[in-house]
Amino acid sequence: MLCHRGGVRAIAVDKTGTYMVTSGLDRKMKVFDIRSFKPLASYLLPAGATSMTMSQRGLLATCCGDTVQVYKDVCSTPVSRPYMAHRAPGRVWGVQFCPYEDVLGIGHGDGFTSMLVPGAGEANFDALDSNPFRSVKQRQEWEVKALLDKIQPELITLQPSKLGELDTATYQQRHKERVERLGFDPREKEKFEPKLKMKGRSSTGSVQRRKKKIKNEDQRELIKQSLEMKDRADKERKKEEKMTSLGQRSALERFQK
Repeated sequence: MLCHRGGVRAIAVDKTGTYMVTSGLDRKMKVFDIRSFKPLASYLLPAGATSMTMSQRGLLATCCGDTVQVYKDVCSTPVSRPYMAHRAPGRVWGVQFCPYEDVLGIGHGDGFTSMLVPGAGEANFDALDSNPFRSVKQRQEWEVKALLDKIQPELITLQPSKLGELDTATYQQRHKERVERLGFDPREKEKFEPKLKMKGRSSTGSVQRRKKKIKNEDQRELIKQSLEMKDRADKERKKEEKMTSLGQRSALERFQK
């Protein structure tokens, strides 16, 4: 595809992939329809654009030397003058629009400059098409879906003979690792040993009575210990009171009636 009489310096394509804008050494900027490979418009720039980019809403940004120019609707209508213009502190070597924002990033010899361009970003985004707030898992699912969309449905088939097969080697390896991890084989059946039970001993009522009896025996033992400790404390207290009373009693009190 012959676009210019000289070398091509910059190329920009819109997000739909329908229109392409090129700039060459002949100082011309041309708009092409990629579907038919035909030129739609041609513009003469003061100097050939060294870098170009298109926003989500169709705005075209070009840089020539230290000047950045933004054009509006270059693909649909003829343009006579730029929509916006900005002079950078140094020579501009690259421009790029920020997705879903009205911001144009400009890289020049003295650093980086951001430029506000109203109407450049898409305000209402389609989460199923391109979600700027998607998580890592959502991005991975979107990549898989995009790959599947490229494959023809006729090529996505299953072999019925492979569905009923079992990978024996893999199954045995997983079972061996599980046995080593647990320390025993969970699939091994234990030998059945019947238990001899006395008649009426394993009934529900008997089991409950035995449980209640054991519970009462434990409580009885605790109550017995607490009573013994209480009696021992009472005896010691009475003994101390008697010794105290004998020590304070006078010799004449024994003749008192």
